[in-house]
Amino acid sequence: MGLPAPLPVDLSEPEGGAERAHDATFVAWDRGFDALRDTINLGIRVINEVGAGLRELPHGSLEDLLVVPLSGDYTAIRANAVACHQVEDALAGYAAGCTALSLAAATRWRGHAAAAYLVRLDAHALAAHGLGRLVGEGALVFDEIADFCEDLAVRVEELVVELGETMARLVRKLLSRVSGPAGWATFATELAFKGLDAVTDIVDDVRRVLAIIDTLQELQDSVRDWAEEQRARLDLLLDLPGMLPVAA
Repeated sequence: MGLPAPLPVDLSEPEGGAERAHDATFVAWDRGFDALRDTINLGIRVINEVGAGLRELPHGSLEDLLVVPLSGDYTAIRANAVACHQVEDALAGYAAGCTALSLAAATRWRGHAAAAYLVRLDAHALAAHGLGRLVGEGALVFDEIADFCEDLAVRVEELVVELGETMARLVRKLLSRVSGPAGWATFATELAFKGLDAVTDIVDDVRRVLAIIDTLQELQDSVRDWAEEQRARLDLLLDLPGMLPVAA
């Protein structure tokens, strides 16, 4: 009877990706956000000339401004989870292979050299079992983080859709007040005579847009403590080097 063949190991490049259904409307809003924002900021500048004191909308894509900073890159986190699961399986296979090899060698080899070899082989099997168990715990943490982050991303996307709808309505109102190359100048003149009472609905929508952005950005603080807790849970992976067998 020959020695046991090594078990197959899958250490292919891990894939992340989304597992939840994401809001398709969000993707459309994200693509059109720049144009909407620029038009609104132009209107804000005109309205501020009569003392509205409104902040301009920030630059950057919706994904970069709000979703990823708040929820984290869940695709990368999920890829880490997949990688940990692969390493866990590989270590389990390695440990099983060491055990099988030890049993096979014990029936064919005697003496002090054989005993030393078997002790060393059993140490590798034990270490692999421990490493695999530890990496498996890390994989579960990564799984939980990825699920939480993607769930949060989906909820944020829904809020951002409301933001986009409000921005679109605001742009329609602004464009309805201007026409032709002199439109913004005419709008400014109207404001100079009538004051902010002439654009109460527009100011309200601007404030609603800014409030949604502020709310989303404030959420970053509320999840920071949670993120720190998960970081502490992943510290268990720092014990991996100490579990490696020391070369004789």
